[in-house]
Amino acid sequence: MNSRPDIIEVLLREELRIANKHLPVTRKTLRELLEEEFPHVVCRDGSLHFFRRSELVELSRYVPREKWDKLLLPIIIEVVSGEEELVGIVSDPHAAEVVSSILELSSRERTVFLYKPQVYELRRRFSTVFQIALSYAGLGGSSPESPP
Repeated sequence: MNSRPDIIEVLLREELRIANKHLPVTRKTLRELLEEEFPHVVCRDGSLHFFRRSELVELSRYVPREKWDKLLLPIIIEVVSGEEELVGIVSDPHAAEVVSSILELSSRERTVFLYKPQVYELRRRFSTVFQIALSYAGLGGSSPESPP
């Protein structure tokens, strides 16, 4: 028989799956998107997420040309609640490097932790390049980037 915490965890996972239906099924490289006439990815709910070409061009200024095939877009900022402060996490090492460059962070870690003002700044400047994924610290190991 399931215990109450197990049921709550299952329900929370389902709610997060629904809340994150806007995330892409697969992501594309910066190079692929720059070459497309209408740069886009397909989302989990079947809709299309379009990128502004001007944002892709601006983003390319922060990425050496030889790394355009490594940077997958959109960049996912996993917003984790369950703490006193909401924290945004960019765990893709290539994306973390770009985020550090955009925000002029001295740290060049493989994972970047962001506070609300930093997340807002990224979304303000690159609204189509960054997507927010909701997560919950209590669900160990659940990744918003994994398939539904």
